[in-house]
Amino acid sequence: MNNPYLYTANKWLLAFSPVSLEEMDCVKLMDRTDSKFMLSFNKLGPVINAVPNLYRVLTIGDTKVFSYRTDYFDTPNLDMFIDHHNGKLNRFKIRQREYIESNLKFLEVKFKSNKGRVIKDRIAEADSATSAFKGFVQQHTPYSASELDVKIINRFNRFTMVDNNLQERVTVDFNLSFTDHSHNLHLDGLAIIEVKQHKANKQSHFIKTLKENGIRPASISKYCLGISMMNQGKKSNNFKKTINAVNKLSHVELSA
Repeated sequence: MNNPYLYTANKWLLAFSPVSLEEMDCVKLMDRTDSKFMLSFNKLGPVINAVPNLYRVLTIGDTKVFSYRTDYFDTPNLDMFIDHHNGKLNRFKIRQREYIESNLKFLEVKFKSNKGRVIKDRIAEADSATSAFKGFVQQHTPYSASELDVKIINRFNRFTMVDNNLQERVTVDFNLSFTDHSHNLHLDGLAIIEVKQHKANKQSHFIKTLKENGIRPASISKYCLGISMMNQGKKSNNFKKTINAVNKLSHVELSA
């Protein structure tokens, strides 16, 4: 385990009791509200170390930190990116997510409603050339599968915690990188936290702990962040605040 962030995260998580994948099935929260936070990985320690008696960590075998790959689809004009940039509600995100250690892959559609809820639908592995892909996209989005292509690939590590009452999921993502096959972007030292609840509850122990450590909610999408930082010619004015924050919180490396 040569990566210092992986080593540190695993060291923190030794204090947590495990929760199995089967137990977490009742906290899938496919229809939910999300609260997102962005911080330097170096500031994660006090937050994580404050909650081991209140949360358990997803553990499969001996593994607590997992690797993910996400392929994001969009139209030639980046319609889904533009909708997000413009703050349009009732908007969509289409992605294929691979769980590396489990060798599982899902096609997912995330819908952000005009009431602020996030509704996720997914099916098992369905490559873009298959009828299953086309049918799923047609069923859950206004887009035609034939106009979609992978615009960016995101890789990251994640650990997932659930509260003792099995009402709330917390994901912590780090070691983020992006590629569009022309450029590679590494965000070294950035951490993104999502608190996922059926109904927004600011009394969440985790949210209160973040607040006590001076960490406030942030508006961030990994897809939009990658597109904005790698495609300077695209419309991204409304993400400038987020990009500036990322530049302050992490070491950003963009290469061909």
